Order: sequence, then C-alpha cells, then structure tokens
Amino acid sequence: MTLGERIGNLRRDAGYSQEYVAESLGVSRQAVSKWETDLSSPDTENLIKLAELLNTSVQFLATGKDFYFPEGKPVQERKKIKITKKLVIKIIAIIIGTMLFLAAAAYVLIGLFGPVSVDSAACSGGYRTFLYDKYSEEFINTFLENLDYYDERHPVFTSAKPCGSEHFQISSFRRNVNVTITVIGETEIGNEYPYKVIFKGKRIWYDTYKWELVSITEMDPFYIFNKKLT
Repeated sequence: MTLGERIGNLRRDAGYSQEYVAESLGVSRQAVSKWETDLSSPDTENLIKLAELLNTSVQFLATGKDFYFPEGKPVQERKKIKITKKLVIKIIAIIIGTMLFLAAAAYVLIGLFGPVSVDSAACSGGYRTFLYDKYSEEFINTFLENLDYYDERHPVFTSAKPCGSEHFQISSFRRNVNVTITVIGETEIGNEYPYKVIFKGKRIWYDTYKWELVSITEMDPFYIFNKKLT
C-alpha cells in the first residue's frame, strides 16, 4: 500500500472530504488529491499535520508500520477492537435482557400457576387469618344472596356475620383453595342461626382468588345462639 493509498483510506475512515483536509492543512484540494494518487507527496510539516488530523502517526503514514500510535494499535486493528467491544456490549445487553425477561415470566407464571403455599404454621394463623380478613365480607354477601337457593325454610335474616377466624378452615391443592366458614344469620328479633358455608377458590394472582360457592348447610339447632327467645 502506497503513501497516497494510506492517506486516502484514513481520510475516508475518518469521514473527511478532501476539501476538509485541504482547509485544515492550509493547502488546496488539488494538492490533497495529488497526495492520494501518488502524483506528489506531502512535505514533512504537512505529513505531521496529516498524522494528527487523521489520528495516526507519521511512521504509519510513511511506512505502513506504527510504533507510536496513540492507542498502541494501527487504525485497522483499532477498528476491530471497537467492533469487538460493541459486540461484547451487545451480547451483555442481550443476556441481561433475557435474564430480566425470564425473571418476569417466572414471576407471572408462579403468580398464576404456582402452588398455594399453606403450611401448618400459616394454616394455624397467618395465611388463614389473611384470607379471613380479606374475603370474609365477600363470603357473607355471597351467603345472603344464595341462601334461598340452598334452604327455602330458613328464617328471614336481616344480617349475617362470620363466626370468628377460629371457625375458618382452609385446605389447598396446587392453585386451588377450599374454605369452610361458619356464618351466623341474625333475624329481626335477634335470633341467631349458624350455617356451615363452603367456598372453592381458584388463585388468579398470588393471594387473589376467584370464589365459587359450593354449599350452605344449616348446622344442628343445638348450636343456635339465641339473643331473644319468642
């Protein structure tokens, strides 16, 4: 490769026009064109200016070999290094993006399809109490709305209430939870009647469930608590 070819290649790599190089060095565009076509050669002063402008060394321009390149590598090798760095950054970005996607996918899948974790400790306290506090009002409203369908002989209840979390039982299988709750229906004159109500819940997102009423059963009259007897 000739001196002119090296000047032309470096100029094009840098994205410079012949006019820009000529203006930067204080020479004519024709002079730059003659250098690149080897019709003439730049003097020492212009060679130094060219090396600085094109980010290379005088040695590389003159001989094609470079012992004092600013970054320690010839232009072509330095370009390869830049490409390699970009490739490594892109690969790292892809890996991080993939890991984030997999983590998000796992979070969603566990939330939708992961098994319900109800161990003995949670069942005896924390998780049972959590479901009781979160859904007892919904259970009571569903009980009142569906009572006629299950028992046409029941008294007319003006209100209902759960019988405390100690009468609230749960069991789980995969993403399903079965709940048994004791509900007290109260009549206008104050009589209270207990019912055993069973719900089946399917988890739709972590601790959020969609409930289906399974059955309402009137309990033994022996367990009726009368506030006022008539």
